[in-house]
Amino acid sequence: MARQLRRTELTNIVYGSSFFGGGGGGASEEGLALIQVMYEENPDAVIKMIDITEMEEDPNVVSTMVAALGSPVATKGKTFQKESVNAVKGMMEEARFCGKTLKYVYSGEMGGGNTLLPLYAAWKCGVPIIDTDGNGRAVPELNTGLLPVHGIPTSPVILASEAGDTMVARTEDPMDCAACEKIARYMCQAFDQGIGIAVWMMNKQQHLQASAIGQMTEAIEVGDILVNTRAADAVSKLREYFASKGTPFCPIVEAGTITDISITSEGGFDTGVTTVRADKGGTYKVIFQNENLYVQALDDKAGEQTIVTVPSIISMLDLSDDKMAVPISNSETYVGQRIALTETKANARWYDLPECYSCWDEVMVSAGYRSLKPEVKFW
Repeated sequence: MARQLRRTELTNIVYGSSFFGGGGGGASEEGLALIQVMYEENPDAVIKMIDITEMEEDPNVVSTMVAALGSPVATKGKTFQKESVNAVKGMMEEARFCGKTLKYVYSGEMGGGNTLLPLYAAWKCGVPIIDTDGNGRAVPELNTGLLPVHGIPTSPVILASEAGDTMVARTEDPMDCAACEKIARYMCQAFDQGIGIAVWMMNKQQHLQASAIGQMTEAIEVGDILVNTRAADAVSKLREYFASKGTPFCPIVEAGTITDISITSEGGFDTGVTTVRADKGGTYKVIFQNENLYVQALDDKAGEQTIVTVPSIISMLDLSDDKMAVPISNSETYVGQRIALTETKANARWYDLPECYSCWDEVMVSAGYRSLKPEVKFW
């Protein structure tokens, strides 16, 4: 059933999607800034969100995702509103060229900036948003995603700048998401580490085949919990919520302090390690490439032991303000920050094919992961 999204729901989406972003997908301040822009333009702004069942059955009636691509640190505070709208309009033209009609927008990944961006673009372009997400979490590369793993063509890719420059990239093999990623990253660097991207035109049947159905509603629900819960109680409230959904959820550190951060921004990625000391004892390293990829527990005798990896969602909650626990990206962390560190099972689509795990291999090796054997906890 169609739902009208107003400021309250949109604010909840910002915080809920930041949680599911697992360290990536943009900062919550970017999403909140987009909401502010919307309501300055129109105090009565409303976004229509439809259920997947309300999409037209015609296979030539399609949707597109839109997102910001680039280094979260280099582009922190940038809203990408013009880039996103230009990218959607570019994909509308590409759809017509391919004999299709683009009538919907959907979120390509969870994140404080990258989930609000398609909502804003849908509103500006006068089309509904679909209650789904292309990944149900944030991902560092085009090829580390649910859609290519489940057989959705990545090409064509639309890349758009703030100034309105629009580029169409088509690969010889439409499934060659690695080539699409390479093209997109080069263009990202050419435009100061940030650019708008629209990709994965999908019809209704393809969404049912591949995407995380209902993820936008889940982001609203988690965001509502975070907004209306004191920071000290947030982890227990989240535990109750995920238990009611039958979703495994585990606090790795219920409360602790960041003691060290090493980070480099290069090639459109933020790569590094965040070290956390738990109040109850124990030290943990969170290794990330935009998104949090794996966690190591440090032991004087046993050394470093990997305790969780993607596709599980590894989230950090800022506990520094008692009013609420704010989910944070790796562009928002600092030494001395009070946080909680949690693990949540990702959308079920991440566990129905072996490739849902192996698609992370290259990223994990690049981030220093020593073994690709699924010997750690894997739901």
